[in-house]
Amino acid sequence: MKTLKVDYIVAITSLSLLVALAWYYLFLMASHPSMDMEMMMDNKNPMTMSMDSMSDESMSMDSMSDDMGSMSMTKINESKSTINFFMMPMTGDWGVSDFIVMFVMWTIMMFAMMLPSTFIFLNIFRMMRTSMQTTTSPFIEMIVISFTYFLIWVIFSLLACSLQYVLHNNGLVDMMGTIQSNIIAGLVLIGAGAFQFTELKNVCLEKCRNPLSFLMAGPINGYRNVALVGMKHGLFCLGCCWVLMLLLFVNGVMNLLWVIAITATVLVEKMLPYEKLSSRFLGILLVGWGAYIIFI
Repeated sequence: MKTLKVDYIVAITSLSLLVALAWYYLFLMASHPSMDMEMMMDNKNPMTMSMDSMSDESMSMDSMSDDMGSMSMTKINESKSTINFFMMPMTGDWGVSDFIVMFVMWTIMMFAMMLPSTFIFLNIFRMMRTSMQTTTSPFIEMIVISFTYFLIWVIFSLLACSLQYVLHNNGLVDMMGTIQSNIIAGLVLIGAGAFQFTELKNVCLEKCRNPLSFLMAGPINGYRNVALVGMKHGLFCLGCCWVLMLLLFVNGVMNLLWVIAITATVLVEKMLPYEKLSSRFLGILLVGWGAYIIFI
């Protein structure tokens, strides 16, 4: 039993370190200028020097402007063909490399936001499994069940990034992933608030808050059953939180403070007592905020 408890501590410590690294990556990503902006800033001083030399040689302002524009666009286009996972592709339409960068960012962000809320579930799962004769390795089972969670959020990240891709290339969100229309942003908030009162929300939240009854609902024999349990519970977790994740578009996908606020909201909702009361209170706040944005 002591060894199993040590295994659990090792697993949770490792996952916590990964979460910390994920948050550090998000900090670097949010604080770093985009490729296009950095290229333009790098070109500023050389262009100024070029202007001085051109004026000395009595070249026209029109030709200087054309040369500057073509050189800037050439360097920006060259930067778009490279992939840098620490730079946000903010200006212009996204290409394939931009999509890849943002998909990685979404995946790491979901990992950082959602994994801490599973620690209680993992502890209950460990305690239940260590008391069973059929358990061979609770440590490996925790790894398997954690991987299923990660897989679900990778799929969600792909869908969310695809949505941002469409919104960005159609001018509906800005460089930071913020919805440009107050009406649309307000409707998203109202929709998220209304979702808090639905039966789907209640069922999913209950499974997240009370994982023991979920785990005891059926037999768990072997790693295949462990993965299946993880997938089912991960889907309940996704069903509980996916609308809240869409709120990232209200204040900006790359707004780190907003990401932290939503993460705290998810944790509080799963841990505070009186789940329906706390969930519906959040729903009222979101509906009120959305109405304020639309009508005020």
